[in-house]
Amino acid sequence: MTLTSNQQLSVLASATGLVLIAFYLITLYLGIDTVAWLPDMVAGIAGFELAMFGQGQWTAFRRRRTNRRGGERG
Repeated sequence: MTLTSNQQLSVLASATGLVLIAFYLITLYLGIDTVAWLPDMVAGIAGFELAMFGQGQWTAFRRRRTNRRGGERG
């Protein structure tokens, strides 16, 4: 399976986000104080992933719409 550079970046960000979320939840469960920026970092990565997902869906929608009607504007 060959991934494009955007897909590779998305996989890397997803894995990083999941590791950070797991780390944060474990520290909350154990009652350990965490750094103040950790929730912000998790939210930033989640926002990036949502934006990348939305962009991919929009691109797929535009591609389907263009191919069906035969032109850029239909």
